[in-house]
Amino acid sequence: MARFDGSLARALDFGETTTTAPVYSGGRAGLRLASAGGLLRGPGKYKELERRRRRAQIEARRTLDLIEAMESTGKGE
Repeated sequence: MARFDGSLARALDFGETTTTAPVYSGGRAGLRLASAGGLLRGPGKYKELERRRRRAQIEARRTLDLIEAMESTGKGE
């Protein structure tokens, strides 16, 4: 039977290895942020946000209507 010393923590030794990634202007080695694909800019920003909000409201209403219809027919059980 293997002996258990009671400690679940183990020391990890990675030696003297460091990252080989180039240092970017931010000073952090190997770190890059994802491009902001969904970032809204410019004068149409608030129009787009309003369009998304209205679309989400429409989808939520339709979902609630479907739930109510299922509950009223008894098929939601």
